[in-house]
Parts: sequence; structure tokens; C-alpha cells
Amino acid sequence: MRRLHSFGFLDTPTGSSFDEITRLAAMSLHTPIALINFIDETRQWCKSAWGMQPRPVSMSRKKSLCAHAMLTGDMLVIPDATEDERFRDHPQVVGKSKVVFYAGAVLKTSDGVALGTLCAIDHEPHSVTADEKRALRTLANCAIIYLEGQQASKRLSEAQSRLETAARNRDEFLAMLAHELRAPLAPIHTAVEVLARPETKDAQRTWAQQILRRHVHYMSQIVDNLLSASLVSRGVVALTLEPVRLRDLVDRAVELSEASVAKGIHSLSIDVDEALYVDADITQCPLIIAHLLKNAATYTPPGGCIDVSVQAGETEVALRVQDTGVGIAAADLDEVFELFRQTERSLARSPGGMGLGLTLARKLAELHGGTLVASSDGLGRGSEFTLTLRRAAPVTAPVIRGSDDVLTAATPMSVLIIDDNHDTADAIALYFELSGHATRVAYCAAEALAIVDNWVPDVVLSDIGLPDVDGYELVRAFRKLERLKTTTFVAITGYADDRLAALEAGFDAHMSKPVDAGKLEQFLIKRRATSNGLP
Repeated sequence: MRRLHSFGFLDTPTGSSFDEITRLAAMSLHTPIALINFIDETRQWCKSAWGMQPRPVSMSRKKSLCAHAMLTGDMLVIPDATEDERFRDHPQVVGKSKVVFYAGAVLKTSDGVALGTLCAIDHEPHSVTADEKRALRTLANCAIIYLEGQQASKRLSEAQSRLETAARNRDEFLAMLAHELRAPLAPIHTAVEVLARPETKDAQRTWAQQILRRHVHYMSQIVDNLLSASLVSRGVVALTLEPVRLRDLVDRAVELSEASVAKGIHSLSIDVDEALYVDADITQCPLIIAHLLKNAATYTPPGGCIDVSVQAGETEVALRVQDTGVGIAAADLDEVFELFRQTERSLARSPGGMGLGLTLARKLAELHGGTLVASSDGLGRGSEFTLTLRRAAPVTAPVIRGSDDVLTAATPMSVLIIDDNHDTADAIALYFELSGHATRVAYCAAEALAIVDNWVPDVVLSDIGLPDVDGYELVRAFRKLERLKTTTFVAITGYADDRLAALEAGFDAHMSKPVDAGKLEQFLIKRRATSNGLP
């Protein structure tokens, strides 16, 4: 009787909601008593009683005439129970209730689920006409309409409340986003002005460059997190799960989060068995752990402790990240994972950040077939996040390389950059020129096609959204040219979720804007070296 309990009123005090219906039922069948009873597997609840006091407690289903009525699926009429062999010894007939006449219409939901009855009873025998039966059925339908209407109204109210909460959280998030994006703009603007001054000294130029590099990197992280949150929430991210040494995943996560830990002057301890393996994606899983470490570093006052430990079972491995930070209120333990939602713990100090890390971490954990939960003894008492992953049998683990791997020896490449944003195209071209590569720039597909008529690039970097034809159509045209057979094509686009479409169109790789020019160059060097058969 899950449907009955979904209405949520069985163990509540009896009310007057149905009283008018029971009054009309008693009048229609000329009985002194009418009741609305709801019944589950074991009990009967009286929710309205006309002509008698409703029972303060529920009745056993075995003692209920209404339970018999429900078995008919429609209506049970007993003109004289004392003369009916089925019911003459029934507890409601021989007991205090002294029911002699009973007529009960089953209360059915709009999709046919029986919940209880609307019944009329008397201590004297009765006969029932067809009109009286129709009246009882009609009133029973009215009770269901009222009940379902109340439930629909409640659900609508709850949905409205959720929408209002979501809108409020969204507005707060956008305000926070504006703040987070504006914060690095001031030092960026100042650094640009310093570089433009002719009297600026070399040391000052170096300082300005460091400011630009640091704050642009910070803004890129914000944009990357926003894109990742969108992709992961829609399940667009595809994972490749394989047996991986858990300690390798943790070590990679520590590399990704070491700046945050160092900034807070925290001590970090790691106790992870080298022999443990889990089913994980070697790229995305370290991000989960890194988000947990960064979260711990962010919400732990300077000089705190962050401990990483593991508890292994036969089929699962639980990785715990515990901190001595500001803690989480009990009411907020699940809300810390909601998108566009930050808990009151952020008021303890001003840690910064968009609060997207935990949302991403939980979604990625679920895509791994695992779980991510939070626990805390309360505000000021630290937090613990537990990531559960499927345990795997030990194998030769894939090597998890850092993102800073470089190839020291590289042959200069010829690179064609295609982007309708002139600044973006020219900036990438300038970077590759400074690295010793030959470059050409096109701001539309037609220009690019004209360039390759008499120049064969080793690499084509193309945007997808071009003013004349899109990048998909352009790469298909390139692929038809025999002279571009060995060219490497890379889509560089702000459309972060079109990777599959890009690969199907003919691109060899897909990268989201804003792209790191240094990492892009190293990727291309390695790609070209591999395609040319170099080790």
C-alpha cells in the first residue's frame, strides 16, 4: 500500500476535510452513521465519522468490514449482517459496534488503486436502492477527487518552493560568480598598464607577467569548472573504467591540489595501501580526490590538518578525506553537493571559490558507480568526505602522468589557425611563432581553403563556430584533399560538449576554450612524433 502512504495523512489527527461527504452519505442512505476509512496491509484508519466519535487509534484490518468491501473492488452491501452467514460472527457485528446494516463503496484512485471505503452503517436492517448505490459511489469519487487534489496541491506547492529556492540559489551563485570573475580583473588590468609603461624595469615586467599568468589561470579554472559542471550534470562525460592503483590516483590528486594545501600551510598525511586497486578513470578520478583535498584546504583555517585514509572491503574501497576545518551543520550535509548552493559554513570566513568542486566530485563518483558522502560533528569540528569506489583485482596499473610532461626535442611545425575572433587567432599564432613554428591565420573557412591551395600545414587548429560554414563542414572538405592526408586536425571550441561530433566530422582531437597554448603545443609535438613513428 505504498500509494496510500504517499498521501502522508494516516497517522495524523482526524480532521474535518471529509465530514461533509460522510454527512451526505448518511443522508443519502438514511443511516445514522457514515465513515471514511483508509486501509493498508494491517490497519484501518478512520479519517471522518458522521454520527459517532472517530476511533482515536487505528483498527486491525482483520476486524474491519471495510477490508471485505475492498476485496469486491467496487461495493459491499450487507442488508442484515445477523442473517448473513459470512458476517454474523464478525467482530463489528457481535462487538461494541453492533453493525447490522453495512454499505461500503471502495475509494479508488484515478489509476484504480483501492485505498479504503466510504461506508454507511446502521444498527437496524436496511435495503438499498440502485439510486442510493449510485449516490454512494458518486460521494466516494468526490472523496478521491478531494484527496488527489490535496496531494496535487501539496506537490505543486513543494515544486514551487523548490523552484523559488533554486532561483534564489542561482541568483546568489551568479552574484558570487560575478564577484569571483571581477576579483582577478583588477590585478590583470594593473599588470597590463604596468607593461605598457616605457619606464617599467625588467623586474617589474617580470612581476606583471607573473600577475597576469596567475590570475588568468585562476579565471580559466573558474570557466573550466563551469563547463565541467554542465557536462557532468548532463552525463556527457564518458569515463573509461579500468583497474588502477589507488595510491597512484591519490598521488596525482595531491599534485593537482598541492597549491591549495601549501597556501593554507596545512599538514597533509596519506595512509593508502599500495596494493589496493579500484575501477576508475585515470583522468577523472584524480579530479574527484583533488576536489576533496581543495575543499578541505579551503575550509580549514591556516595550519590545519588534512588526513587521507582508506578502508577496504571485499568489493568496495572507501577513501576518506578528513580535515580540522570549520565543519558542516547537520542540515547542510547533503546540500554541500548541490549545484548553485553554498552552505552557511562559507560565512565563517571568506575562502573564495565557486562551490562547484563538491558538485562535480559527487557526479563523477556516481559515474564511476560509486558514492560520495559528507559527515561532520558540527560547525567548528571538522569534516569528513568518504569516496566509495569498486575494488579491482591487482594488475599492471596504467601509468598516470602529470600534465607537465614535455618533449624536449621537437621539429618545427607549420600551423594553420582558423578562428573568426581575430585576437584569439592572432594570439595563438604569435605563441607558435615564438616557439619557432611557421603559422598562417584565417578568420573564416573560405580564407582557410584558399591558404591550403598552395601551402600544406602540419597542423590545423580550427574553431567550430565560423561565419561562413561551421568547422565540421570545413574539416570534411579538408579531409577530401589528398595533400592534407598527414595533417593533424584539432577542434578548439567553446562548445565543450561537442567532442563526439568533432571526432565524427574528422578532427583528430577536441579541446575546449580557453586552451592552454603551452599544453596544446606539447600535445601537438607528441602527436606528430607518434604519427611519424618516433618513440
